[in-house]
Amino acid sequence: MQKICGCGGKSIFRQPYWQVVIFLLVLLPIVMVLSFPPRVHRDFNLAGIPLQIGDWTGQDIEVSERNYNMLNPDDLLMRQYVNSKGESILLYIVVSVENRETFHPPELCYDGAGSQLFEERTEEIDLGGEKPFSKINSHVMHIKIRERDELVLNWYMAGKRVAANFYLHQLNFVLKQITNHNDPGAMIRVSTPLAKGDVAAGLEREKKFLKELSPFLSQHLFERKGEKTTG
Repeated sequence: MQKICGCGGKSIFRQPYWQVVIFLLVLLPIVMVLSFPPRVHRDFNLAGIPLQIGDWTGQDIEVSERNYNMLNPDDLLMRQYVNSKGESILLYIVVSVENRETFHPPELCYDGAGSQLFEERTEEIDLGGEKPFSKINSHVMHIKIRERDELVLNWYMAGKRVAANFYLHQLNFVLKQITNHNDPGAMIRVSTPLAKGDVAAGLEREKKFLKELSPFLSQHLFERKGEKTTG
């Protein structure tokens, strides 16, 4: 009688199966985490980030109900800051504990708005604080929207894991759900118009703003409403 498989006459059922068992044990918690339906907490205090940060005065921008429901975040902040020189920075933060579909690459948004990408790179930003708000790698894009040049800078957090790359963030988010289930995930983005396409000046402006903002990010991303703050 002919053998069905060409594996040297050995049945697959005689092979060691402990490798398969270990693989399944590793895979099981990941599958369980990904199968959990997202829970909406909505208890982070991004609105507590001050409207006045140094020389910058902020004004909240309303997010449409349609866009909010598409993201389904636990908290979201969109705010325009303007300094005494008339320079402006748009701050956008979105937070989710369970739902990694809340996050997406920012280039998709700008591409959908018909923008043109001139440059894309990773830049180290010194936020001047303690980890994870110290030196971070950030994703930087120089784009053109209609007739206006903008510099966009963003990074992602999964708990206290920081990533400039969206796909690395997605992996970090899964790991966070396994190891620190209740920690938040976040995407932080700032953008500023560029006068005469001056990228260096725009980047320096964003760095200074983020350095002043970083203590409030630490406070309001990792403390829930009603919790006592320190410092």
